[in-house]
Amino acid sequence: MYQLTIFLFVLALSGCSGVPDCRNVFSTIQLDNEVITSLADELQREHIAGTFDGMILVAEGSNVLFESAYGCADREDSVKNSAAVISDMGSIAKTFTAAAVLQLAQNERLQLSNTIGDFYPTAPDEVKPITVIQLLGHTSGLDNFHNDSDFELMDKAQAESRILSMPLIAEPGEKIAYSNAAYTLLAAIVEKVSERPFQDYVYDNLITPLNLSRTGFYQDTRISARNMARGYGGDDQGSTTFEKGLTWALVGAGGMVTSIDDLATWSAALKNGTIFPAEAPNSVFIEANERWLLGSLAKIDISGESIVQMGGSTDYGYTALIQFVPNRDLLIVLLLNAHDDKYKNATHHRLSRNHILPILLGRGAELPNNSIEPIVNASAD
Repeated sequence: MYQLTIFLFVLALSGCSGVPDCRNVFSTIQLDNEVITSLADELQREHIAGTFDGMILVAEGSNVLFESAYGCADREDSVKNSAAVISDMGSIAKTFTAAAVLQLAQNERLQLSNTIGDFYPTAPDEVKPITVIQLLGHTSGLDNFHNDSDFELMDKAQAESRILSMPLIAEPGEKIAYSNAAYTLLAAIVEKVSERPFQDYVYDNLITPLNLSRTGFYQDTRISARNMARGYGGDDQGSTTFEKGLTWALVGAGGMVTSIDDLATWSAALKNGTIFPAEAPNSVFIEANERWLLGSLAKIDISGESIVQMGGSTDYGYTALIQFVPNRDLLIVLLLNAHDDKYKNATHHRLSRNHILPILLGRGAELPNNSIEPIVNASAD
């Protein structure tokens, strides 16, 4: 997918921010177009100023208009970012969890109206009425976290026990409140219904059929650690989340890595419904409520333009974002591994809001700060 004639443009500047050779731009695809040229210039300026490192891709329909790598995946060894580099996707991993649930529903293995009580008959009475659709749409009433950190050692039984025993912060269906715990519980439900480990289900039914060869879970042997981007800008500078391992503190809610091209392919599969049986409806874009779609995608309005998106960040310098602009058939994908103090772990959202969308949508100016609602969407908030 996304195979176009390659246009190469290389800019290398050294000595910025004390990081030799890590202020560089390598553009593999750039449409000869005034809008795309303006976008490339704008992002180059932001990168040279130290705002971000990572990968960016913009597509219209099935055509990539712009794909560019910025900075270093590994600053110590001066390894530059490229399309081959793998990085943390944060809470975009939730779209894989949602897709697994929706596949099982399409195949009549479960129903979105099923309740926690159907899967956990001994659960406390207050959580039994919570439905699968409420878990998907963040209206379950479950609190955000069942863990102290993303890397807390925890098996599935411990995670289930903690989640089911947490006091509800609202009655089921009463309030939209983002919940990582809800998505971990959905991953456990996928295991119950499919009778397979969650990671195996995702690989066999989502990753492998789409040939996402650079997508997987933390510490998975099918992913080459040598291609992993290191994180800069957060805690534990220069390390990777991939090497820290995956426990049920995070399964279902995060803990996945990918490349820019894989993430674009995955985004297209969500948009086109190719993860479902032939002739089946694409339930990814069905509304769960006024804020969320069933595929773990949020609906927002930016200056009158409808946007569908999911983002993620960690405390280790990684941020990521997929955005659809349905009226223009645009896809924007960010997979970043570094940021400075300008936007911090909101770099993915701010780059899009302040520097990408104004150019692509033809407004030519920064959008007002109140034009987009903040989203708690990180795998390590």
